Amino acid sequence: MKRLMEIRISTKLGLLFSGIFVVLLLIMGSIFYGVFLNVFEDYIKQDLLVRGKNHAEVLEGRFNKETIMHVIRMEKGATTKVVITDPSQRVIDSSTSLDLDMKQHLLPKQKTVKDSLLIESDWKHHDYMISVSPIGKTEGYVYMYYPSKILREIVLVLSVFMLIASIGIVFLALGLIGILSRRLTQPLLMMKDATNKMSMGQYQQKILVTGNDEIAQLGKSIQTLGEQLAYYENSRNEFLASVSHELRTPLTYMKGYSDILNKGLVKNPEEQGNYLKIINKEAVRISALVNDLFEMSKFQAGKFEMDTELTNINPLIEKVVANFKPELTKKGLELEVNLTTLPKVMIDPKRMEQVFYNLIENAIKYSIQGRITISSYQTKDFVKVKITDTGIGIPQDDLPKIWDSFYRVDQSRTRMTGGTGLGLYVVKKIVEAHGGQIMVESSLNHGTTFLISLKRLILEK
Repeated sequence: MKRLMEIRISTKLGLLFSGIFVVLLLIMGSIFYGVFLNVFEDYIKQDLLVRGKNHAEVLEGRFNKETIMHVIRMEKGATTKVVITDPSQRVIDSSTSLDLDMKQHLLPKQKTVKDSLLIESDWKHHDYMISVSPIGKTEGYVYMYYPSKILREIVLVLSVFMLIASIGIVFLALGLIGILSRRLTQPLLMMKDATNKMSMGQYQQKILVTGNDEIAQLGKSIQTLGEQLAYYENSRNEFLASVSHELRTPLTYMKGYSDILNKGLVKNPEEQGNYLKIINKEAVRISALVNDLFEMSKFQAGKFEMDTELTNINPLIEKVVANFKPELTKKGLELEVNLTTLPKVMIDPKRMEQVFYNLIENAIKYSIQGRITISSYQTKDFVKVKITDTGIGIPQDDLPKIWDSFYRVDQSRTRMTGGTGLGLYVVKKIVEAHGGQIMVESSLNHGTTFLISLKRLILEK
């Protein structure tokens, strides 16, 4: 039964592709056929008009036997035929004997023509395509004839050629499509089942494919996609929960304290000042969160820009450290800063300041007691900054994942310190955008060390 189902599906697939191919072939053939006819027909029309007009210009003012014979000789042996008449449409000379159709298309005696024009273009129902050109104002007319038989023969040959070629191509295509459709069916059915399960939330699927062709690669890609979807689904849920929590807490504080101040329930200026400080602090938290989200969106959209200049990174480190001294004092953490003389490097100062801010903030967050050490030094090719803490550390299994967006080591950390898992993602992207590297060493309950390496593009002498 399964084999019969596969044959039925492959047959449908073959018929579908064959039908599409035949339709496309007919459309392309029709377009080519129409374009060729239009181009060739327009060429003949323009050729008739140009040749007739040229002959008329030759005869204008020299409408004599010698000039007329010259024009007739020019058309002898040519595909086109020429007839020269006087103003009353009496034939003076021609390059061929006039048949009935040629005579019937001569203009009536009373009719005059001021410029060259086609008087017959229906090659399907008439023997000739015909143009007429006046000689001067009243000297006579030049008629040019193109035998429709030639065009009909060309169209017939083209039609037969296209028919034979189309039949051959269709049979060849049907055979190839039939073979390919059968080969495609089995792995495609497995992929269909896998994607159906993925659409129902069962993201991690095993697709048994062999080889390394496009179908096998597609199966492996679907399998990898499922694993990534499962990871991102979990990350998204955790991220949304974390962001909701991160926003709800400061917004609750801001709303509560602003309501109290707005209603005038607090009269003490000192207490009012404390409330305003709390509101400001929570606003800063929201601003930091929004800034991280904004930076992440710019990285993912490829719109991240930098304004680089020659900069000494030591003052940037000192500036960030000065901002965190109250927090260090509050948590009772020791701080050791060892900055050596460094050459200037080409960086974006604001972006690199953001890197130091995020790393030192993390060191303070995850250190309950002990020491934070910040050092800078240079090697032969690099300027390096090392930030070490004696905090709770990171499990070895989690180290490769800490650079991913939205990733947090565990929920207990998030509840304890806050954060959405974007800080280190932004740090790594900024460092790499500078052509640098960032590495991490850590073990659980034994602290963490981050090492930034920036190339010495320009050395001070």
